[in-house]
Amino acid sequence: MRRPYSAAIAAAMAERTVAIRHREAPAGSTRDAILAAAETILARGGEDALSIRELCAQVGVTAPTIYHHFGDKDGLVAEVVDACFAEFDRAIASGPMPADPVEALAWAFDRYVAYGVAHPAHYRLLFERRLPKPTPSGIASYARLEHLVEAIRAAGRLRLPVADAAPAFWAAVHGVTMLVIAGFIAREAPAVHHVRDALVTQLTISDAAPRRARKGGSR
Repeated sequence: MRRPYSAAIAAAMAERTVAIRHREAPAGSTRDAILAAAETILARGGEDALSIRELCAQVGVTAPTIYHHFGDKDGLVAEVVDACFAEFDRAIASGPMPADPVEALAWAFDRYVAYGVAHPAHYRLLFERRLPKPTPSGIASYARLEHLVEAIRAAGRLRLPVADAAPAFWAAVHGVTMLVIAGFIAREAPAVHHVRDALVTQLTISDAAPRRARKGGSR
């Protein structure tokens, strides 16, 4: 988890860390050093800023070494995005989750937004462009969301099919996260909580509702 330094300071420190690790690390960690340096460049300036020549200079390798490990630039970007998705998913899953499945969904909304605000460069990197195919960690992260929604369905409290409710949740929380990152609304603004609460209300049924009214969440 990175500390909230300014983007310029954070990038400089990350690059320095990559250089130190490369000097001290054994040859077997070359692949990791390439990934770390590429992540820094991508987080700082996006895919357009990723130059194989600059990357080679930072890590101290030649272009064939990068192609050997990742195939091409697209393969390298996919690996970096996959690693970021894994970190994102770990951050969302950490901490005690409420036992009630509906409360857990609201909790996940807050965790999602909090991660994006704490790591804006990495969050943008996850979604700035659509890769040719989802990465394994990206698939696992979305599966975690589906699992949360499935738990609500299993409790008889989901208004929509899981296949509709999960992307609706993602669309709403992603939109809020991007607006907060861009500075259009504050992290603790009432609008953030209103969207979360309205979304949960729209997707779920109160635990006090009679079960005969809970047909919308069936598959």
